Amino acid sequence: MSDAVLLEQKGMVGILTINKPKANQLSHDVFETMRKLLDTLEIDKNIRVLVITGSGDKIFCAGADLSQGFGDFSAVDFLKRGQDVWNKIEDYPKPVIAALNGHALGGGCELAMACHIRLMKKGARIGLTETNLGIMPGYGGTLRLPRLVGRAKALEIMLFGKQLEADEALAIGLVHKVFEEQDFMGEVLKFAEELAARPPLSVKAILKVLSAGPSMSPEMHLKMEREELAKLFTTKDCMEGMMAFAQKRKPEFKGE
Repeated sequence: MSDAVLLEQKGMVGILTINKPKANQLSHDVFETMRKLLDTLEIDKNIRVLVITGSGDKIFCAGADLSQGFGDFSAVDFLKRGQDVWNKIEDYPKPVIAALNGHALGGGCELAMACHIRLMKKGARIGLTETNLGIMPGYGGTLRLPRLVGRAKALEIMLFGKQLEADEALAIGLVHKVFEEQDFMGEVLKFAEELAARPPLSVKAILKVLSAGPSMSPEMHLKMEREELAKLFTTKDCMEGMMAFAQKRKPEFKGE
C-alpha cells in the first residue's frame, strides 16, 4: 500500500495522515490509499474513532495536485474518484474528525467538510478558493458548504475564493472547535479519546440516521430513528448504561 496516507493507532483512535509534502495535495494515490484504509478500519473493532490530518504543521491539505494533469483518467473520472472517497467518509459508521493542523483550501476544505467533526488550529485558514484559479469546487463543496453555513455565506465564500481565519470559521459553524497552536494534536486526541469512550452502537446508529436524513422525507426519517432506537434497547450496552446509571458508576461500553 502506498505511503501517501499513513496510519497510526493510539488506543481506540486511528490517525490517518496525508503524507504528500510540501502541501499534502490530493492525488490518485491519496484517494486509493485512503479508501483502502477506510475499508480496513471499518471492520476493526479496536478502532472506534478516526482522525484525518496532514503531515507537517503548516498545511492540512491544499487541494488537488493538478501539476501532472489527470493521468490516465478524464477530468470527470478523476473528480468522481475523489467524490466517492469523500462520500464514504461522510457515510462512515464511525466518527471521523478532521484535525486541521494547517490550511485547508480547495479540496482540503471539501475533505474537512465530509468529516463529521472539524477541529481547527488557531492561525490556520480554510476556504473554497477554486475561483482564484478560474475553476470551481469539484469534490462536493457546492453541496456541503451551503448545508453547513447557509446558501448566502457559502456563495460569498465560493464566488470570492475567500480564506477564513479559524475564529470566523468557528463563528459561522464551519468548524466545531478551535485550539491553540501549542499541543494542537494533544487537544485533538483528548477530544477523540472522549468520543471513543461513548457507546459505539449508539454512535453508529446516530451517524446512520443523520447520514440518511437528507435523502428521506420527515416521516421516513422518524421511522428510521425509532427502528434504530428499538434495536439499541436490545443490546448489552443499553443494559450496561442503565445499570451504571442506577448504580451511580461510569459505564463500560463494549459495542455489544
